[in-house]
Amino acid sequence: MTFDAAVIHRLLADARSAPTSDAKGKLYEELTRYLFETVPGCIAESNTTNIFRTEQIDVAVGNGKLADGLWLLPDVIIVECKDWEDPVDSKTVGYFMNILAGRGAGLGILVAANGITGSPEEMTNAHALGLHGAPRGLKVIVVTTEEIATLRTVVELVDLLHRRYLKAFATGAVGVP
Repeated sequence: MTFDAAVIHRLLADARSAPTSDAKGKLYEELTRYLFETVPGCIAESNTTNIFRTEQIDVAVGNGKLADGLWLLPDVIIVECKDWEDPVDSKTVGYFMNILAGRGAGLGILVAANGITGSPEEMTNAHALGLHGAPRGLKVIVVTTEEIATLRTVVELVDLLHRRYLKAFATGAVGVP
């Protein structure tokens, strides 16, 4: 199964040229929802808030764990979208991890245009937070705009997510390339 490359590139281009950060974010959420809904067995809900309207979930993914889908990943995945010009900082990653913990979600995917702050080798800045989440059963993986732009098939997306999840699981750190 393949993606419609025109849809991916249109949404990325529209997000780049959107006049406000809110507009950019909504387009990034739309792109993320599109990607997950092409994966067999997955459904997605976007832009939902908790009952107190204090926390927003960009995309919630229900994973049916089909053999050609995200069979390795948990049943529910929460996705945070950040189409920022800079890498996402540790404060934002930490807040996202608290949302995961509050929902009992074991996996969060951060779709971050330019990754996260710090060095994965030295476990600095946002990369260090994986070590605090692992004992609580939380895993975070990161996917960048550059990686999304290169995807051609659903199989490539599934492989990317499975490998990042395994890396986060095995290292106890944030799952990055």
